[in-house]
This record gives sequence, structure tokens and C-alpha cells, in this order.
Amino acid sequence: MRKQYGALVVGAGIGGIRAALDLAVMGHKVALIDKRPSHGGILAQLDYQFPSDHCGMCRMLPLMNRDSASQFCLRKGLFHENIDLMLNTELASLEGEPGKFFVTLNRRSPLINPNKCVSCGKCSEVCPVKVPSEFNAGLTKRSAVYLPVPHAIPNHYVLDLDNCIRCWKCHEACPTGAIDLKLDERARFNILVADADEATRTLIRESLEHLHFPVLEAEGGQAALDMLEAGADVHYLLVGLNLEGVDAQRVMARARELRPGLPVAVLAEKGQEEQAAELVRRGARDTLMKPLKVKTFVPWLDKHYMRIVSDGTEDLQVSAVVLAGGFDCYHPDMDPNGGRDVWGYGHPAVLTAVEFERLMSGTGPTGGKLLRPGDGKPVRSIAWIQCVGSRDVKKNADFCSSVCCMFSMKEAMLAKKATGGEVDATIFYMDMRTFGKGWDEYRQRAADNGVRFVRSRPHSVLPAAGGGVALECLHDDGSRQREEFDMVVLAVGARPPAGTDAFAAVAGIDLNEWGFCQTQPYAPERTSRVGVFSAGAFGEPKDISEAVMQAGAASEAAARIIKIYDVLGPAPPAPEPDFPDVSREAVRTMVAVCTSCPTLGKSVDLEALTDTVARVHSVREVVRVRQACTAEGWQQIREAAAAGRPNRILLGACMPYAYIPRLKELGRTVGLNPSLMDVVDVHTPTFNGRDAVDVAREVFSTLSMAVAKLQGADPAPPAVMVDVNRSALVVGGGLAGMTAAMAIADQGYGVCLVESEEELGGMAMRLHTQLDGTDPRKYMEDLVAQVEKHPQIKVFKDSRVVLSRGSAGRFRSAISGDGGIFPLEHGVTILATGGHEAKIYESGFCVHKSVMTHFGLEEKLATGALDVGALKAAAMIQCWRSRKEGERNYCSRICCPEMLKNVLTMKERNPDLPIYVFYRDIMAQGFLEAYYTRARKAGAIFIRYDLDNPPQVSFTDGKPVITALDPVLGAQIRVEADILSLSSGVEPNDVEDLVEIFGVELDTNGFFQEADSKWRPVESMKQGVYLCGLAHSPRRMAETVASAKAAAQRAMRILSAGKVARENVVATVRPSLCSLCQACIAACPFGARSVDLENEVIRVDEMLCQGCGSCAAVCPNSATILTSFHDGPIMAVIDAALEQLA
Repeated sequence: MRKQYGALVVGAGIGGIRAALDLAVMGHKVALIDKRPSHGGILAQLDYQFPSDHCGMCRMLPLMNRDSASQFCLRKGLFHENIDLMLNTELASLEGEPGKFFVTLNRRSPLINPNKCVSCGKCSEVCPVKVPSEFNAGLTKRSAVYLPVPHAIPNHYVLDLDNCIRCWKCHEACPTGAIDLKLDERARFNILVADADEATRTLIRESLEHLHFPVLEAEGGQAALDMLEAGADVHYLLVGLNLEGVDAQRVMARARELRPGLPVAVLAEKGQEEQAAELVRRGARDTLMKPLKVKTFVPWLDKHYMRIVSDGTEDLQVSAVVLAGGFDCYHPDMDPNGGRDVWGYGHPAVLTAVEFERLMSGTGPTGGKLLRPGDGKPVRSIAWIQCVGSRDVKKNADFCSSVCCMFSMKEAMLAKKATGGEVDATIFYMDMRTFGKGWDEYRQRAADNGVRFVRSRPHSVLPAAGGGVALECLHDDGSRQREEFDMVVLAVGARPPAGTDAFAAVAGIDLNEWGFCQTQPYAPERTSRVGVFSAGAFGEPKDISEAVMQAGAASEAAARIIKIYDVLGPAPPAPEPDFPDVSREAVRTMVAVCTSCPTLGKSVDLEALTDTVARVHSVREVVRVRQACTAEGWQQIREAAAAGRPNRILLGACMPYAYIPRLKELGRTVGLNPSLMDVVDVHTPTFNGRDAVDVAREVFSTLSMAVAKLQGADPAPPAVMVDVNRSALVVGGGLAGMTAAMAIADQGYGVCLVESEEELGGMAMRLHTQLDGTDPRKYMEDLVAQVEKHPQIKVFKDSRVVLSRGSAGRFRSAISGDGGIFPLEHGVTILATGGHEAKIYESGFCVHKSVMTHFGLEEKLATGALDVGALKAAAMIQCWRSRKEGERNYCSRICCPEMLKNVLTMKERNPDLPIYVFYRDIMAQGFLEAYYTRARKAGAIFIRYDLDNPPQVSFTDGKPVITALDPVLGAQIRVEADILSLSSGVEPNDVEDLVEIFGVELDTNGFFQEADSKWRPVESMKQGVYLCGLAHSPRRMAETVASAKAAAQRAMRILSAGKVARENVVATVRPSLCSLCQACIAACPFGARSVDLENEVIRVDEMLCQGCGSCAAVCPNSATILTSFHDGPIMAVIDAALEQLA
């Protein structure tokens, strides 16, 4: 029987988690899988993110109905009632069509029973194997039995069969018997060897005798088939390529007909590699080359045996599939031509960016101290080398990885912070690509903090005296420069995940020329297969914020498919139980202690602990439970609670994170509000051989504190529900606004689209072509027609929103237009007010027809108003009045693509035309780099300039003359051109009135301020108001579409709910203590507070309040408190912490 899910999400990195959460909060059941043993992707290794230099990943968790997910660090654990997370799982097959995909998953066993493992670490301590740790990027060693990510929850050890030497010490050391090496099953695992070589058969038989594997032998292919047809019980077939008569391919095919799923391995000799590879493509598990050697053959076969008997498959039926495979980081060892030698990798002072991140981590090899690997000496100078493995045509990497520049700046800032500013940080770069929102300001911040930027590409990395490294590079004037550093960090680029080719074949999708997922123009979430979508950075290297938006677009598309086919539809919400009111009853606490871990019994006298805890005030019963994580243990807790009828329940176990989601189910079973239950960790103190008395005190203190906390807990009242007005207001009728409106309307919700101009379309209507050759104008015209004809969309042209009040789910707004005032009740608002081309007044723009903007040049080229063949020279200047402090201090993001588009168009029409491009940094992120390469190959001349010495423009006979310093020639040059094209950049439209109307904020550049630049990029701080498109930040068409769909998806979380519940933890005000200082109003980041001057009180909008506690922190009179966090219970917890064990 296939399990049914609304969607399958492949990849549990940032993109996969975001897509899964987006679908889950809409009520869809989601299967989230990852081939790794932990979730989080590469972010599991990175502690800090720019521009905050903190993590903040937990901000992706739902802000509404928060009890549906565990509100803990998202890097540690992901729990949601609608998400089934399956690790060590890979996609084996994907058949069917949208709405009815049939999925088969291969689930790899960790070989350690997670229900028995208590993460005591005994197995790892006795393991003699030491191999490089993947988590610490090879800077430390791990054993063959290890924790993949030390901070993950649940966190159980896994066994690495590839490096295990089969000493069985871990099996003997495990106190709970969690490690199952399938020793008894070996005698029943029959192996059939079909090979013409008697010596090979003999070696296999004799080498496996001591492991008790039964071996059946066949000299020929027909003999092997005869045995199978006679009913021989065979579990593994080893077939040689030297069979006569019936060859290996026919043997394998017939054997699998007789024994469906029979695992087969190929025995091949030198020269038979291609034949063996063909059999593997046809379904064989592996190839082993002859002559066999016992030392390698036995572990190889034992590994396959363990996998065959331990691994399993799972069949699902899903409506849509989201692929979020992310990317791998380039490593010098990937280069077959000697990447280590080129970059000096292997020297202890040369690290990759990921290795440096682990070095700076508090959980890394040095505990966050900046010490050089190898000799442990303090580091006083560091150099970062950009574009290692990126922007390299010879390595099939003619693309920019988009994030390396910012990563290096972040790492330089972290190094400065770790050393109190003493370390010298230098970044060697070609183009500093700070194209994202706030990135240019971050670069300026880095420079102000002493980070040195050197525009050069070192050509040699050599060992230096004292254990450091010397870099050699060329100055602009051609002189050679040599500098020595204590450490060099390689800013490695992105690569498609390993095995993407095979994965794409299984998923039935196309890849682009660089091996990433091929996506569609103007629909970056769509793959070549209908119903299968790309999320995160699987389609192109991206920063976190863009990956989150891309995941939102993918989940929006998947939700649309689910609705169309309605295989399951949203999971119906469980009826809210009516818990009895126990607030007036005397507190009766039941404490359940899980005793499954032997270390607890060895370290603590359980009888004495039980007696002591039973004497704690309010404790009525202490129950010892064997393996609370199992169904039997949980049933024991239920029975004890049903019999004792406590009104508080405390569980002492090993992994609190894993139990929190189960408390809701326990509450329904025993009739007790889950807010009156808790779980604490009592097992961790027993590890590492600590003094028994100290362990007992800590365990007792932990339980006593939790009991005190529960005594003062407020029973969660019945949810305060607000009916949702299931329609949306979209402000702005450009590409972003129309895309968001269509996404919401296609889900069946009404949309009011308000556009201030007389026609829809916005700035995108000015475009005539794209770099990829597609027609943006036709796309926009089609989109306008769809919007105007959509039955769920009401369009208001030449109109404005003049009033909006309310909160998420229940807004009331007024729209002013030619027909007067139109009142509207709606549940969500999307602000897509767009932007416009910045005005240019210098350089004769208003006087000389030879001067134009890039947009103007595109218009002339598209309409034929400019005869390119008649031109003798053309010039372009990038970053004109952009990226300057005080003057649009941001990258407009579209100028460089516009320039490249115009350059390639003119070169196509006039290949001999000299084109001069003056630039500061070419912002050709991602796959735009390939067009930059084409422009250079076409003969365009790119001349760099610095902000302190920009090009000067004059005119002779009405034609522009550009004078600038050429850094290569080291002299002033003079360019006489027929036309001059300036990058005008973009500015946000004036939205000062909307800021006041909707209660949102603007950043310093006039764009809407998002709730979090990384994790909540399309949400404002006001719940129910979302941002997208140019109103959010400069972006190209595909990026605008992704942001609009992501905003629509977040909005549909509210619209699909029907009702919005107030959260359990909210702030309240005690009027008798309030002085009306209004400090709390200024501190509230959600706009949930206002002052009622007439009644002289502070009002709290409980629908907007998120219980963050900022108000309580600034209140001088303790007038503001959070529910469940009163002074009394908090003081009781402190008293319990100080209480000594008798």
C-alpha cells in the first residue's frame, strides 16, 4: 500500500525545508527526503550569515499556528505535524504524471537502531578507525561510527560501512544493544557465485567461511540459471563476465525475472570495464575487479550484505515533486589536472572557505579560535582568493557562484571580530559582486573595519618561511608583487551535487550545460517535466534569500498542482479538544523518568532519585519507564497518566526535541492541555564519566526546576479564532503584482489588483528582448490579458489605496479611483509597487541625442531607430550615479545584463564595431557570466575605473568624448564615440503614503524593509503584509517572478486557513503599573501595540503579537508581562535550581 502525500520534496537543505514548510502550513502532507544522515544541507556547517553575521535560520519557522511545529533551533531539528522527514533516503524511481506520481524511495539504514541509541558515544570511543570528518571539512578526524552533525536533533550515531574494519568493538561496547551487525542472519544469506574461473570461486568460498556465509557455485551461466529455476534460495548473485554460453547479461536478466529484486554484482577483469558499467546501468549494484584480494573483497561483500539486509524501499503516491538538491562546493581535488598544485592546497595554511567556516565555529576544531591547522599558531594575516573553481571556462564553470564575494567578506569580518581587529585581512578579487540588497553597504562596512580589497588574481601560491604562504600576482602596471600571509582561504565556488546526472535520469528532468537543473524563462521554478519543480539553488547558485524565494515559488507551483488534482487536498484540521479547566485545582504532577540508558542507572541511584523527586512539592507520582521513545514506553506513560489523573506531566528522557511533538497527542489521549506538560534531558549529565554525586545533583536539579516551571504554567486557553476574509489586495500592476495576483487567483481566492497608472505592465513593458533570446514584451502582453480576463481578479487602474486598517486575516481598506471610493475587506496584502528608471541629467543627456540610457539604447535597437552599421565607435559607462554613498548606494542589478544584451546585439549586427565599456565591477552573477564571456570574445573592450577617478565626458561636434585612466596602460585614454550609453539604474517608486497606510517600513534606499533579509525576504514585520518585485529590491524578470510567487505562497498560508488563531504566548499589560511611557510601542517589532489616550491604557493586538518579549525587556515598571512567564514561576525555577540534593 503506497503512502499518500501532497508533495515530495527532495533535499532537506534550506530550499527543501522552506518549500516543505510552505506546503505543510497550508495543510498539505509532505514527504521531505535527503540522502544525507542529517538535514540542513551545507548550512548545518555554517554558523554565521551576512549581513547580520548571525544564523537566524529559526526565523523560517511558522509564525502562525506555531504549535504545529517545534519552535526550536532549526539547525538542530525540524518537526512539523504535516512533514515526514526521511534521512538517508534517495529517489529510486519517479513514474506517473502530475497529480498521481508513483515514487519509490531507497532508504539506507544507519545500522544503529535510533529507538535504542541514546548518543552516549561509547561506540565512537572504542572505534579504532580515524578518517576525516565531513562535518568539520576534514580539519578533524572521526571514527567509523559517529554523529554526522553533533548538534542535530534527534541525534543518533550512524555506522560508516565504507571505513569500518569489522572489528565489532562498537557492537560490544554499546550499552543498549543499538548496533545490529546482523551477525546471526549471515548463516542464512546464500551467495551464488557464477564465474568460469575456479580460483575466483575458491577464494570467495574460503574467504567467507569464517563469517559463516553459505556459498553456492556455478561454473557457467546455464548452471546458475538451473539452480535458480530449481528453487535455490539465493540472496546475492556474483556474476562474472567470463561465462560461456549464457552470458552475464542474460544471467542477470533471467535471475531477476525469477527473483524480482535479487541484488547482483559483477566480477570483471581489466579491459571489461565498459561491459561492467553497462550491467550497472541495467541494475547491477556494483562492480568488483579481478583478481580478487581477500583484504578488499571481504569488507566489500560484507558492506553489500549489510546494505541488502538492512536497507529498504518505500513506495509513495504524491501529487507534485519539488527538487531542492542544492549544490556542492568546489574542492581542488575535483580538478583532474592538479588543482591542489595550482592553489597550494594541502599546505596546512591553505584552506577552503568551508574549512575556514568550521575553523571559526564554536563547535569546530579550535572552538572558534583563529589558529592555523597543523602547527596551531595564531594567525595574524589572511588572504582570500576569489573565484576558485568559478568563472573558469576550462573547468566547465563559466558561471559565477553568486555568493563567494560576500562569503569572503563575512569571513574576513569574523576573523577581525575573533582577533579584536588585529588580524590583517586581504581579499584578492576580479569583480566584487555585491549585487544583492544591502550588499554594497556590507562591503563598505568591511572596508571601514580594515578589510583590504586588492583587484588582482594571484598566479602562484607558494610555501613561505615560518609555516605561512606567499602569494604572487601582477599589479596593473605589470610589476610583480609578492606578499606573505599566515593563512590563505580559497573562496571555492558551487558545483552541481555529486550524482546529479543519474538523479536527473531518475527524475526525468533536463540539465543545463553546467550540470544544474534546466529551468524555464519567466518561470524559474519549472523544470522540463510537468509537475516537477526546482527549489533553492538546484537550478542556479544563489544566496540564501534568493534560494528561499525560489523555494516559495516552487511550493506555490506544487500547491497549485495539488489543488488541481486534489489527490489528498489539505489535511483536515483535527478537531480542537476541549481540555478540562484545572487552573483552580491543586497542582498534581506526575514525573516519568526514562531508564533505557544504562549510564543513568550506573551513575544515579534510581531508587534514591525516585524517592527524592517524589518529595518535591506538587509531585504525586514518579514513574520509571523503559524506553519512552518506543510505542510500549509511550503506552506505559499513557496508562500511568490515565490512572493517576495528574494535571501536570513531566518526562525526563534523553532527547527532549524528539518528544515535544508527541505531547499534543498525549494531551488528547489523557485529556490534559499540552501546555501543562514538558520534557527535560536527564541522560546527558551521565556521560563522560563524571562524579556520581555531581551527576545525581544535576539530574535532580533538572527535574526539580521543570516541576517548578510546570507548577506556575498557565493552562493555554481555548484558541481565540478570527475568521479570515479569503481575498487579497495586491498593490501594483507590474510584473510582480500581476504574477502574485495570478498565483492567488488560480488557487480560487479573490484578488483586487490596484494600479496607479492607466495601464498594467510596469517597467517590464519597456523591455524588448532578453539575453536568452526570449521575448519579454510578448510574455507581459499575455500576462496582462490573463489578469484582465481572470474571473477571480478585479483590476483597479488609475487608482490608489487611501486607507487600510486591521491585522492578518481581517484587513479593511479603501481604494480611490475614477468611480469613487471602493471599500474592501481582505485577509492579506501584497505590496508590489515596483520601480522606475532613474533620471540622468548630466553629460548632455537632455541636450545631445548621442547620449542615452541602456533602456533607451535597447529601444533604438529594437525599433531600428539606430543604424548600428553606420557607427564607428560606441561607449558605455556602468554604475553612473549608482553605488555611491549618498547617491543610490546599491547595485541596480539590471544594468550589467542590459549592457551585455546591447553589446551582443550591436556586435551581432556590426562585428567590427569598437565598443568600450567603462565599469567598476561587472555584476554578471550566476549564468550571466557566460554572456560576459561572449561579450569579451566578441571583441568588446572593458576598461575598469575607480570611484575616486570616474570617466569624464565632454562633447565634440555633438559627439561624446570619454577620458579615463586605463589601469592596464597606466595612462589617460581618450575614446571618441558616436553614441554613449549610460547605466541609469532603477529607483523604487514613491510609496511614502503606503508606508503610513499599511504600517510598514522602508530601508535607507527607499525599498520596503523585509522582516529578515535572509529567512523572511518577502514578509514585512506586519503579519499579513508581503513584499515582492522591485518594491523589495532591484531584480531581473525571473527573480521578480520568483519573489512574487513566494509572496503569494506566504499569503495563501493565511487565506487557506479560514481562521487565524491567537498564539498562546502573547504580551499583556498591567494598567496599574503602566506609566504610559510608550517605550514598549517603540520596541515592538510587529506593530502590535498602540496607546489609547482616552482611556489611558496601552492596547495589545493579540493577533499581531508574536510573544517575543521585546516590550517586557524595555518596560521600566514591569507592567508588561508574557503569558506563562510570570515572576512567581520564574523565581520558583531559580529556587529549584539552587536547591541541593539531600
